[in-house]
Amino acid sequence: MSEKEKIVIGIDFGTSRSGFAYSFIGDKEQQIYGNNNWTDFKTDSAILLKKDKNGDCRAGANLTEIVEFGQEAIRKYVEMLEEEEGELYELFRYYKMSLYKSRTFVKSVAGSVFKLVDVIAMSLQWLKDTALQHINLTVRTPIETDQVRWVLTVPAIWTEKAKHFMRVCAHRGGLIDNEDSEHLLLIHEPEAAAIEGFFSANPIVSEEVFETGKVLILDAGSGTIDITVLEIDRSQRENSDKIKVIIPAKGGSDGSNTIDKNFVTFLKKFLGTDDFESNPDFIDLFQKWIEEKHRVRLNYKKATTPIRFTIQESLSGETPVEELVQKWNEGKEKTDQTFIKSGMLNKRSIKLSKGFLASLFDKPVNNVLENIEKVFKKYEQTLHDVKDIFMVGSYSNSDILYHAVKKKFEDDPYNLTVLVGTNPGRAIVFGAVRYGLNPNILSSRTYEYNYGLLWYPRFEEEKHKQSKKISKGNYWLCKDVFKLLVEKDVAIKVDYVKPQEFISMGRDLTLEIYRTKRELDPNVVYYIDEDGFEFFGSTIIRNIQSENDQPVGITIEFKFGGTMIKVGVVNKENNMTFPGTILYKEKNI
Repeated sequence: MSEKEKIVIGIDFGTSRSGFAYSFIGDKEQQIYGNNNWTDFKTDSAILLKKDKNGDCRAGANLTEIVEFGQEAIRKYVEMLEEEEGELYELFRYYKMSLYKSRTFVKSVAGSVFKLVDVIAMSLQWLKDTALQHINLTVRTPIETDQVRWVLTVPAIWTEKAKHFMRVCAHRGGLIDNEDSEHLLLIHEPEAAAIEGFFSANPIVSEEVFETGKVLILDAGSGTIDITVLEIDRSQRENSDKIKVIIPAKGGSDGSNTIDKNFVTFLKKFLGTDDFESNPDFIDLFQKWIEEKHRVRLNYKKATTPIRFTIQESLSGETPVEELVQKWNEGKEKTDQTFIKSGMLNKRSIKLSKGFLASLFDKPVNNVLENIEKVFKKYEQTLHDVKDIFMVGSYSNSDILYHAVKKKFEDDPYNLTVLVGTNPGRAIVFGAVRYGLNPNILSSRTYEYNYGLLWYPRFEEEKHKQSKKISKGNYWLCKDVFKLLVEKDVAIKVDYVKPQEFISMGRDLTLEIYRTKRELDPNVVYYIDEDGFEFFGSTIIRNIQSENDQPVGITIEFKFGGTMIKVGVVNKENNMTFPGTILYKEKNI
């Protein structure tokens, strides 16, 4: 760590909820603190922004000011809509998932389009400012931004470009002074949760779950489901080799927001319209749903007491609610869980059966189970001795999800113990702080792809394809060769360096990186235009020359095993180093 750094601040920027936690460097007890006014130190991931004129970015409008963030942003936006004062304000919710879906633009609640980088950067700016304000209330000498080691959590299944995008947003949000700053670390969310479990003050979690052996971490959040398998070696607790990531992260977009989408889909069918999501009455109704969703239990499927929801006139239009109910119930038996009852006293209310609300979980939960099962089938040999499934993330608080995972994996053929972290909603942000205090806790990771360079070696008649033979002055080269850097499914130590030597010849040097999931034979030459190979990204090394303008030797260091793949450059003449930048393919975002 830099001597200037005094504190580690972890930021868990989530799909539904975001927050921060922190610990002072040098504190032997490594106490972790946060905003106790927020549940699990987090608030809603909602941001209310002001723009400079009507319209959206397609009309030249720019987002200029942070008005509110969290629950207060939602409340203020509803007030503005009711008072018809919201023309220059935009509310954004659930925008983190736009990165997973490879988008560069995001829609506000009102349907206006703006650049995703601006919305996330302003969100991180607010979290940064709020964290520092909170901390500086408790210290005599105010903490400055450059005295912080920031740790930002990211889903393990995100692409390299999505993770780089977050570094760009952190820079624009004022956390760091350049995108490659060492004052910012990224940590995969399930790994952060595992670190918290490993160091947990609760001896049952720390000693029994995180004993020497393998554990599957199921990070069930609002947006994504991340599945990571770690190997814990407690015998190395005082050394650097403690936690190994033994398979590439898996998962998908089946977080608890999928259940919310199912509820909204029902409303669209019931109301016969989809033009209501910016309606303040819908926002109130949706909040009622969120509260009820957290109460849904297994016994809902047998419960007889329905749940009441109020449908305001602005949602139903001129059609009476009773008429909408009658139309919905046509052809349904009263015993059907999708049968809707009208309110007897409140004519604007509907009564939904608890069984119907529980059924909204069915497909999302089954998708989670299928994703876990696919991991065990694909890596059967590696994972045969996994002992536990350790559930973290806010969705892990769901009674339905927990019992579904338990029913599926605690009996034959898996015979696993399924456990939920002592505080699954807080585990990730706590783990981020602990990682910032001790980055060496993670020792290695594996990759799903083989990574390599586009290469032009000397042509060898007995080794290379004739169709790849090209002339280069007085000798022949072979084009399109894939030069392997690291193999898939092999443990790669964190910050493993694969150096490549070059001579800077008075011009920029561009290296293209490719990847493939194919099984590779070390005795076979592979070409990047063959099936299964795809362009990953490129790095451009600007012209490096000696003081007398002569070519100079350089070493390009490809660094693997960390949260991101990195590139560094060493000038061999003066031994100076500087970071390189990977430009990722567009569809990765």
